[in-house]
Amino acid sequence: MHETSAFRMMIRWKNPFHSTTRAKLCGPVIFLIAMILIYRCFHQEKDTTNLISGFLNTSHSGFLENVKKFLLNIKERDKKYLVNEKSYLEEKARKLRILCYTMTIPSNMQTKAVAVNNTWGTRCTKLVFVTQKPSSSFDTMQVDVQEGRSYLTDKTVKTLIALYKTYRNDYDWFFKCDDDVYIIMENLRHLLAKHDSHIPVYLGHQFRLFTTQGYLSGGAGYAMNRRALEKINEDGFQVSGKCDISGKDEDLDIGHCFEKLGVKVYSTIDSHKRQSFHPFGFQRAFYGHVGGEMFYVSRPYKTGPECCSEFTVSFHYVTPEDMYLMEFLLYHARIFGRHSTAKGKEIFTTQEAVISDKAPNEVLLSPKYIWHYLFRYSRFE
Repeated sequence: MHETSAFRMMIRWKNPFHSTTRAKLCGPVIFLIAMILIYRCFHQEKDTTNLISGFLNTSHSGFLENVKKFLLNIKERDKKYLVNEKSYLEEKARKLRILCYTMTIPSNMQTKAVAVNNTWGTRCTKLVFVTQKPSSSFDTMQVDVQEGRSYLTDKTVKTLIALYKTYRNDYDWFFKCDDDVYIIMENLRHLLAKHDSHIPVYLGHQFRLFTTQGYLSGGAGYAMNRRALEKINEDGFQVSGKCDISGKDEDLDIGHCFEKLGVKVYSTIDSHKRQSFHPFGFQRAFYGHVGGEMFYVSRPYKTGPECCSEFTVSFHYVTPEDMYLMEFLLYHARIFGRHSTAKGKEIFTTQEAVISDKAPNEVLLSPKYIWHYLFRYSRFE
């Protein structure tokens, strides 16, 4: 009995929940720990500035060395790639008729849709914006469906049915994308030209979850040829119960449907094993992916210059401002000697630089704003 009593006293002494004070403290402590764990799970992604800083510290010197090596080898790599190209594909690529259907909403028509229409969208054979309301500014395709993420599959299915009825004989390819993606159309044409038009083709950025053969990211954009458009309508949507026609995960639902129909997913990885469609944006592709994104991919991501094919097709999560920036850098900025220039055309002169007299309506910056601009533009943004 004596040993039993002593043992019970020891148990009481070691039990942190025995005292009233400790019992009262236990709840808040457990709650705090739970909040910290939840925060760490859902906020793994750092902001861009911290992410870049992390890569620039001494522990990531190897990353910078890889970038340096890549830049030194770019010229030779370009030569080897271009020598092996078949010229007939270039002619075929130019002749492809591509209809780009861009999913948007009425509130984005004067912002994102305008940017798409003024930049890469002009290089589609035809560009239509899919929305609930018509617009006098753009070529729109109206679909009778409620707007919102919960109705994305409904919207996509009705769009594909309308494209099938109206345009299937007029275009070779049908490219789906959102209004926050930037497409390099020449590279898309080059990729599509390699495929046979007599079999159904479905290609984009491959995710691995929920299907056997994977499905293609709606954010990065995906393409189907005319034969695939016909098959998903005739053997899919027109057959009761064959494919889902309602839901919120349109890219997954379309992927499920194509898998049931036996339409294969075709690779968009280049010969150097680099991605050409990017569902999470350029900075995440270049500096690295974090969190749940890693569970979706069909193959491990590479970072740095090896992240992206030199003939990249798309980047997702592009703001209207960045669309104009990319348009300028890709299509208007030139490198002397690498890009041809008109003979006899003077680009620079030897004229002396003279500061002109202040215009009558010119307002000089106050010291406060001068300091603001010096600070802002001296930072790595």
